[in-house]
Amino acid sequence: MPLTPSTLRNALLAMGCLLSVAACATVDSTPDAPAVNAGERARAGRQHPQIVAQFGGAIEGPIGTYVAGVGDRVATVAGLPGQCTFTVINSDVVNAFAVPGCYIYVTRGLLAIMNSEDELASVLGHEVGHVVADHSAQRQNTAALTGLGALAVGILTGSGQLAQVAGQAGQLYALNYSRDQEFESDDLGVRYLAGAGYNLFAAGDMLGALGANDALTTRTSNRQAASAIPAWARTHPLSQDRVVRANANATAGGGTRDVPPERVGPYMAAINGMIYGDDPEQGFVNGRTFSHPTLRIAFEAPEGFTLTNTTTAVIVSGQNARAHFSGGGALQGGLDAYAANVLRQALGQAPSQVGQPQRTTTNGLPTVTIPARAQNQSGQVLDVGVTAYQVGDRAFHFVTLSPSGGGGALMPLLRSMRGLSAQDAAALRARRIEVVQVGARDTVQSLSRRMAFDTYQEERFRVMNGLAAGDTVRAGQQVKIVTYAR
Repeated sequence: MPLTPSTLRNALLAMGCLLSVAACATVDSTPDAPAVNAGERARAGRQHPQIVAQFGGAIEGPIGTYVAGVGDRVATVAGLPGQCTFTVINSDVVNAFAVPGCYIYVTRGLLAIMNSEDELASVLGHEVGHVVADHSAQRQNTAALTGLGALAVGILTGSGQLAQVAGQAGQLYALNYSRDQEFESDDLGVRYLAGAGYNLFAAGDMLGALGANDALTTRTSNRQAASAIPAWARTHPLSQDRVVRANANATAGGGTRDVPPERVGPYMAAINGMIYGDDPEQGFVNGRTFSHPTLRIAFEAPEGFTLTNTTTAVIVSGQNARAHFSGGGALQGGLDAYAANVLRQALGQAPSQVGQPQRTTTNGLPTVTIPARAQNQSGQVLDVGVTAYQVGDRAFHFVTLSPSGGGGALMPLLRSMRGLSAQDAAALRARRIEVVQVGARDTVQSLSRRMAFDTYQEERFRVMNGLAAGDTVRAGQQVKIVTYAR
């Protein structure tokens, strides 16, 4: 989450740079004669640091080196040797995406549900396929709004471009591909698996794993299915016919389930110890509660609302109201001035009426609320507000947005903001993936009990290890469990 009151503006500027990558760059290539345009490659390289910073930072070291090596192997088969850059993003969102110029990104959230190098190669091959087939020039760039920053800056100011880009914060560079484009990239991905010596059925297995993870996410988050689907499924729509088609391609290519055997050992060694779920530096989302152990703050969304933790903010989304939580910088000039500055940035040039600051305390924290009413381009009147809190020498804030008269739905959220005791903060611990070898007496049930979760232990264990209902484990097999970091 951001550390200065100007984060909304800075995030939009950074994401605006991403738009220049998506809108201005195309890949001058075809599936039969791939090549990456030098200008696009240079442009993507310039934007790379901003993409990495916006979406959680890069995971380097052994994991980054390993993923890049697999990516290079696939890219070489695709006819792009040395022309692609592969980066692991420090986000638990399940996603991967390709930027024109062949900069390809995969999240640790997606790595967590893979179980072999072959499955990793299938995802990277799919993204390389999008580059080779020049889908970036044809795609439907229709990312849905996910953050209040997008709403406040886009809807109120009428800047559709800013709204579109701001919405990408919660989706990790969402690119909506057509059904035919996905099929084409699936086909190319299987072709690259064959050329690189991987098991051809890894592509279908990976798509199946993504579908199983999506279903579990819907159950564990208590969200409506449409809003619970992770970024990969929104931007690369999953369907059973894609799985069937990928497996048919594998069969047509002469593949079998076991030849060549999937490379499990190297992959498990690479991800052993990787953070699972929220990074402590970005705080923790547990259901409707957000807690940050370092900043020592917490709040809770009302029933029916969901939380999305991004590197720039926490997005609180409901059916008719949204909020954008940010802050953490040193308070200078007083809380009134801080709140007024945040509101000014949110409103931009939109016609608006700003009310008087209202001072109170919230769970012992000095609080200032400034209400406003603004009109969007369609003439709709919206309630916009800023509620700022002083926590020690730092300031935090919510920017809220709702239809006129609908702000009451967010009052429980605003009243829930509180500081954390040192004991409560210390209890917030990171989770990590631990690779273990199945013992002679181990079962799915016994291993599931070692998972660092209070609910859905067996379901989580099965999904992250690619085990369907009824599947068992065998002695000597390597599996992943989630444990608390020591």
